[in-house]
Amino acid sequence: MGTSSSYLNSLELKRLRGRPILWGVLALVLAVGVIGGAQQVWARTQVAPTNDVANQISPLHPTFVLFDENGAPVFTSGAPVSTMRTCGFCHDTAFIEEHSFHADLGLADFSDPNVTLAQPWDSSRGLFGKWNPLIYRLLSPADAERLDLSTAEWLMLNGGRVAGGGPATTARDGTPLTALSTTAENPETSLLDPATGEATTWDWQASGVMEMDCFLCHMAEPNNNARVAAIRNGDFGWANTATLVGTGIVEQNGDSYTWLPDAFDTDGTLRQAFVQIQDP
Repeated sequence: MGTSSSYLNSLELKRLRGRPILWGVLALVLAVGVIGGAQQVWARTQVAPTNDVANQISPLHPTFVLFDENGAPVFTSGAPVSTMRTCGFCHDTAFIEEHSFHADLGLADFSDPNVTLAQPWDSSRGLFGKWNPLIYRLLSPADAERLDLSTAEWLMLNGGRVAGGGPATTARDGTPLTALSTTAENPETSLLDPATGEATTWDWQASGVMEMDCFLCHMAEPNNNARVAAIRNGDFGWANTATLVGTGIVEQNGDSYTWLPDAFDTDGTLRQAFVQIQDP
């Protein structure tokens, strides 16, 4: 009897000792269940990603005028849009570009002797000036023995990765590209002729320059394909305008662009239905 009682007492002791473990396991299972259920409820209450452009457009952005580089409405001038002028009417676009590496791409420290570069053959720390082994082409410095990549051809090759501004508007010494004297000896005003292997001149006044393209991030449906095609064709001044092709604001016919009257009021202001601005 004593032996049986001792055995039962031993079982009871083990059962009592096991209760904290059991309660711990049950608490863990309950916690997982509660968290999992909460996650399911949270997921159901979130707005699912949508391709509906109307849901992306800001309802608070006011209407505005699309200006050209001279400050005239493009609707009357027929010229390419200037994003720096247009967006700069309300926003400090000069400050934004100056403090954006998306625009600078290494131009600010190009060939700066005080800047430490990764390789001796690099000219800057950014895309503009760093050696690219994938294309096996080098952005030619001013003292190059022969021209490889000029600024213009560099933009044609890399335009899909360039938001505009920086080296697309400004020379390495800070001079506007459109103010440079055109010579075949300068890699900033020349282009390598693939047929002859000789450097030819590039006229920035004729091609225009490529300002920082605010539309790329702030339009609901920017036409990057049309933009890249314009860049590869050397139509830098029209690249930002090409971003708007397909929005009902501008129409492209070959190499020409026409601003569509239905998108504008008589004073050149973009009508509300065509203001497709969103957060980046």
